[in-house]
Amino acid sequence: MMKIKHKLFLFVLFFSFPALSYSFHSSPSKKTGNGTRIHFGPVIGFYTINKNHAINPRQKMSMALGFSREVHLDRSYKTFFLFGVDYFLHGLNFRSYYFSQDTLQVYDKSFAYDYALYMHELSIPLQGKYLFKREDNSLFSPYIAMTYHLRYLLASNLKVSQNGNVVKDEMPELSFKNPLFYDKLNSALSISLGWQKNSLSSSKGSFFVELNYRYGFSPYSFQSNYSASSLYINSTHLSLQLGFKF
Repeated sequence: MMKIKHKLFLFVLFFSFPALSYSFHSSPSKKTGNGTRIHFGPVIGFYTINKNHAINPRQKMSMALGFSREVHLDRSYKTFFLFGVDYFLHGLNFRSYYFSQDTLQVYDKSFAYDYALYMHELSIPLQGKYLFKREDNSLFSPYIAMTYHLRYLLASNLKVSQNGNVVKDEMPELSFKNPLFYDKLNSALSISLGWQKNSLSSSKGSFFVELNYRYGFSPYSFQSNYSASSLYINSTHLSLQLGFKF
């Protein structure tokens, strides 16, 4: 049932986005300021975890990619609004307990098992961006942006091992500790500093580099019959995104 919900959510997002983009599209003009942005890049995660039930959180390889529609809001071509869809893959390793069925759960601070957890998310970013130099007559424009992210948790991947021997390999259901309407739905805020090359008549092609810091409003909740109770994971993320606008 949960997999069906995930597929339905993906279907609605990706097939409704072209219609939304078209509704904001104006007639061609050299100075519309509008366009579609595609971005991708690595992410660094900073994780904290309940120290009574787990230790040594360490980030795994993480990345983000997505696309958005950009619309200018003023005649000075400095203020923009963006909306789109992002995919976020991130994870962490940590040490914790593993309880077999019908065994007494003793929290003796042994932390004998290695957990390797990957999380997959989709988000709808709603961003306001301000350029310090006009886009229509400046070759380069530094900018600052603030973004609200509506986040949805997809499937996760987990391996639990002891001394190199895997004792559990599955796709557990993660949720947010403090959900927004639904246990897999929550939000985040981010701030970005960026630099973009603009597409002018004398210099075609537009690309950008963006440093982004994101803070989520709720920890992740990982609960199972074999793991420690109250295993909540807090995180913030720093990413370097590269992209193109066309």
